[in-house]
Amino acid sequence: MLEPKQTLPEKPGDQSIVILSGVRGDTRRYRTLHLFEQLRLVGIDCALSHLTDPQLPRLLERAKMVIFHRTPLDGYVDKLLERLRRRGALVILDVDDLVFDPAAFQWIDSPDFQDPLRAKLYRAEMERQREMLDSSQAVLASTDFLAERVRNYGKPAWMHRNAFSHEMLELAENAYRSRQPNTDRLVIGYASGTPTHDRDFEVAKPALKHILQQFPQVQLWLIGSLDPGSNWGRLADQVRRLTWVPWRKLPELMVQLDINLAPLVIDNPFAQSKSEIKYMEAALLRLPTVASPTGAFQTAIRSGENGFLANTPAEWAEALESLVREQGVRLQVGQRAYEHALAHYHPSRRAHELLATLNQIQESLAGSPLESAEASHTQYPVQGFRIDPAIERSPSLWRMALYSLRHRGIRTLGTQVWIYIRRLLAPVWPYRRSG
Repeated sequence: MLEPKQTLPEKPGDQSIVILSGVRGDTRRYRTLHLFEQLRLVGIDCALSHLTDPQLPRLLERAKMVIFHRTPLDGYVDKLLERLRRRGALVILDVDDLVFDPAAFQWIDSPDFQDPLRAKLYRAEMERQREMLDSSQAVLASTDFLAERVRNYGKPAWMHRNAFSHEMLELAENAYRSRQPNTDRLVIGYASGTPTHDRDFEVAKPALKHILQQFPQVQLWLIGSLDPGSNWGRLADQVRRLTWVPWRKLPELMVQLDINLAPLVIDNPFAQSKSEIKYMEAALLRLPTVASPTGAFQTAIRSGENGFLANTPAEWAEALESLVREQGVRLQVGQRAYEHALAHYHPSRRAHELLATLNQIQESLAGSPLESAEASHTQYPVQGFRIDPAIERSPSLWRMALYSLRHRGIRTLGTQVWIYIRRLLAPVWPYRRSG
């Protein structure tokens, strides 16, 4: 039985698997904290850490397998890898974005890349990520697209899809039970987690304008960092901008929506590498999603049943109009999405899939499985495992800065400080878009 909260071990132990990240934020949560939860659910002795953890070298001393998430190679990491190689431990790189392909930089749509220092630093980080890929023995990827790109580099890759956590499910259930149905309006919503989705939003924009014009009771809520443009005319009164909220508060906001959007530019490799998180998070709230037909969304959504896939402006308009006109369609599709998410993205199911995948990696590279895979459970508890929020708040920016100073040098640290200050100034001193 797992404790209600799980914190980092006070002292390094004899964990067979260590999971660590080189970054902070939601990507770390999905690819390390959730994996940690999944392994604990099947009884695997593992530890969770961060690249900047001063206890990390001791923590790795007895590990049989180490999963590095978004960890760029530098002198310090190279020394850690050398020690692991000498002991015969497996080094696995976890990727959930195309950050290991420097040639893909051109496809990233980020306003702060108008700052040449920011662009230069990010390119350097992509080079370090590629070097880490080369130094790893295998890769764990969040989508089939990423796994295939990794294999094109000649590196063995396995795929493990993102999943929600027990806490996410609990928060979604609480939000759904306390929701107040919309009676005089219908809300279409788009949540942008990072300021890199302006072009993605343009995919759905023509259809959204059509819907807002045709149905005055419809509102469009844009959550997070997004520039929707200024050419909305009189429709601007139906568009509401909302600031980014922490993930624990997001269900309380999203439950007020009636339709969820997940547009992506199909011919953009960075978009193709994205997982189906936006569908999954909305599904927990019984919300129907209209998404672009990337590989990940095609895997998750059976169009017309548990969501809608739309590529052309006409397809977007048709899907949205169907959902706007028919409440029964919205409710039915949303319920099917919820049932699908519980059946395919629950941490208990993902836990057994992860264990089986890591066994395959271990057996393929080392000749013997890590553990014996257990049979999947069919009953999934709503409550149970929860990770202490203090883990998410660590490391502090100060500790990240100290790591940069020690292992990347004063120039890199100075650039990072400038980027941080520039972002704080962005609301009053906007980045200038080129083109």
